[in-house]
Amino acid sequence: MEKKYMERLIGKYCKIVTKEPGEIRASVVTGTIEDIDYKDGFILVDSEQGLGCLRINTIVAIKPKQN
Repeated sequence: MEKKYMERLIGKYCKIVTKEPGEIRASVVTGTIEDIDYKDGFILVDSEQGLGCLRINTIVAIKPKQN
């Protein structure tokens, strides 16, 4: 995704679909996007499981949701 579109999602509650290389099924994380680190390629997400990070290149889709 391009930087200008990703910046709009900071602070929003989103559903994020990721698929790791070699895995058959995708996984879903729902939470608030806290920060985006383009240099290292990570997104920080605050979800029910706690604060975590996802690699940008494994993200298949992001959809903003209502809380």
